[in-house]
Amino acid sequence: VPFFSMSGSEFVEMFVGMGASKVRDLFRQAKEKAPCIVFIDEIDAIGKKRDGQLGGNDEREQTLNQLLTEM
Repeated sequence: VPFFSMSGSEFVEMFVGMGASKVRDLFRQAKEKAPCIVFIDEIDAIGKKRDGQLGGNDEREQTLNQLLTEM
């Protein structure tokens, strides 16, 4: 079974949209190799409590939103 492993900190980027792009790429590869296992170590690097504000302009929040969408 193919195994994809990344650290949550690898998704945290200084440029807007890059973290979400990495999430999309990871899940695209996983779909191509399905069935497979996707393991994200230290997911708390991106999975923090959401502040509830509308907009989601924070890069980390955009990355988290993309991760939730892919899952």
